[in-house]
Amino acid sequence: MKHNTHIYLAAKAIEFTKQSVDNTVDGNGRYLTRYRKGKERNMATDRQRILQHYQDVITEASWAPDDVLHDNDPYHIFKLFTDDEFPGHGLVDRTKSERDGVTYYKFAGGLPYRVDHLAQEIISMSKLRDYNDRFDLKQIMYNYLLISHYVVDAHVPMHCDLRDDPPTKGRDTEPSRRRGSEKPSGKYMDKNAHTKLEKLWDDAVTPVAIREKIIVRSWDEDRVKDTKYSKYVSFCLDDCEENQSVKVPIISPTGLMEFMTKVCIESKKRGRQLFPLANPKKRNDGILAETTREIFADCIGNLMAVWRYIWVRHQE
Repeated sequence: MKHNTHIYLAAKAIEFTKQSVDNTVDGNGRYLTRYRKGKERNMATDRQRILQHYQDVITEASWAPDDVLHDNDPYHIFKLFTDDEFPGHGLVDRTKSERDGVTYYKFAGGLPYRVDHLAQEIISMSKLRDYNDRFDLKQIMYNYLLISHYVVDAHVPMHCDLRDDPPTKGRDTEPSRRRGSEKPSGKYMDKNAHTKLEKLWDDAVTPVAIREKIIVRSWDEDRVKDTKYSKYVSFCLDDCEENQSVKVPIISPTGLMEFMTKVCIESKKRGRQLFPLANPKKRNDGILAETTREIFADCIGNLMAVWRYIWVRHQE
């Protein structure tokens, strides 16, 4: 995702934190009981209050992985592929996951590992602060916002699809082209597909974010008029009511890695829908509006899920 989109999604996750308890579900997809909902609401209220207090660092923190850490390769990607995309690929020794009868091979990337590692660091920082009140709470919340970048990137189909970018000679500096010369032969997306889709989303988000005062218009190229996709990236508190689009799954105490891997596989599936197997160079715009809505709703809900996971684990 691009700059304004990262800021917008993190801001929306903060805004919806308390309300989202109504659409929080356990591992079996069941909504919270009245008693548990009350406890969750108290935790969410406290979490939201502190995040709002430090929201002024959201612009820097949500973009720091790109602008400061420069860890795009390999921690913003989790490149997956399937047998039907690259018949006879010969890469059967790769790490693999099974979902619904399909084998997803990991070619490169470490995004789920990065989220899990950062989450454990934040949990440790929070526990240390319980014993030393001079430990910097602002730094802890900065990391809550920083981890949002990785969680959001996991929802971008191209970050999780090996077909993003054709093979290149030698090692390319672009993270999506990691080990480009070693990619198997097959059909790939257009080399500009990644940039074009993220720009389309950022153009749709920017006027919404400006109107809601999430970002300040800083230069003439910042759009102020909605695009045809702006309504699909716009969310309000009603979207967090029970059975609505922004849902928060409860992650088990030892399940963050599995959760993030599942998110990446879901992104890969969406990549196959947006860039079909037969001709991945032609984006399927017929489903783009609906898929955009699903991706953005999942970004917000799953980010709140990761924040909740960190918060609860800190208190254990």
